[in-house]
Amino acid sequence: MTATAPSPTKHIADLPDHARVWVYKTARDLGRAEQNLVRDRGAAFTSTWAAHGAPLDSAVEVLHDRFVVIAVDEEQAKASGCSIDKSVGFIKQLEQDLDLTLTDRMIVVYEAKGEITSCRLQDLPELLKDGILTADTIVFDDLVPTVGELRARFRGPLRNTWLQRYL
Repeated sequence: MTATAPSPTKHIADLPDHARVWVYKTARDLGRAEQNLVRDRGAAFTSTWAAHGAPLDSAVEVLHDRFVVIAVDEEQAKASGCSIDKSVGFIKQLEQDLDLTLTDRMIVVYEAKGEITSCRLQDLPELLKDGILTADTIVFDDLVPTVGELRARFRGPLRNTWLQRYL
């Protein structure tokens, strides 16, 4: 009997621009062991993730040590309500196992002095007023809806994101 090789882990780079994404962020860097856990669990999750019995062509990755991104090519099979609920369950389990929050939408992640850091959204006006952040500060837009937009505008100047309303 010949053993079959496990299927290779899919990467977001392997998915087309139209693939849907969900970006989850944390206020601190994920350590190497945490990132490995996310990748391993992500590979296990996506290998069985399905919508109405149809396997979903998907990937889970850690980007910039702070973001857990789930992507799915919905041209092959649409992520249904139940399958999306399973992805949220996957994220909630990661939060519990790693003792961190990935679902806090009030975190703004940005680059300052060559480092990636974060603040609370409610602190943004004060940071802008004090000149700590500017229209040119590089921020990460976790509201990108597709892999193509993740590639094109996930990381860019604050003035080009939804945060521009605070300028």
